[in-house]
Amino acid sequence: MEAYNKNIIRMSSLEAVEVRIYYDVYNTNAGKVLIASTDKGVCFIALGEDEFMFDELVREYPNANLIKQNSELHNLSLSYINSPAADVSVPFHIKGTDFQLRVWSELLNISPGEKRSYKKIAEDIGMPKAARAVGTAVGQNPISCLIPCHRVIRSDNTLGGYHWGLDVKKKLLDAESLYEV
Repeated sequence: MEAYNKNIIRMSSLEAVEVRIYYDVYNTNAGKVLIASTDKGVCFIALGEDEFMFDELVREYPNANLIKQNSELHNLSLSYINSPAADVSVPFHIKGTDFQLRVWSELLNISPGEKRSYKKIAEDIGMPKAARAVGTAVGQNPISCLIPCHRVIRSDNTLGGYHWGLDVKKKLLDAESLYEV
């Protein structure tokens, strides 16, 4: 069994089919976000327009029982999204491969205001030749903002890609520059 960040609870394939997910849409400093959680932790965060974010949630959890309802986990998540330096600990209940969970765990080690390259993350997880695979895993991160995939850049210091668009990535990074390490 791989060692992941203590806040990551792996969701089994069976759980993903039977899981009850509470979700709602909120206005934040980053724009509109959809936050979804199970009874064990946050399982999904998307940015954008309501219909698009909901469609993304359904694609991620096609067999889940989706309930539009606020939860305390959503409130904790909002605290962190609106103030990335806040001392907030949020549990994550996510499905993923061992490799993805290792990468996402490593992303949690990137502080607000800090950036890391895909190559550096590959080195940090002990797989220095896996920068492209790391890039793929970063792009599949289901919990935007809280698992900070927006803090990952190319080795040449350019932004690279971002599922929610480069304008959103730049906005998130600019907001976090206040917390520069």
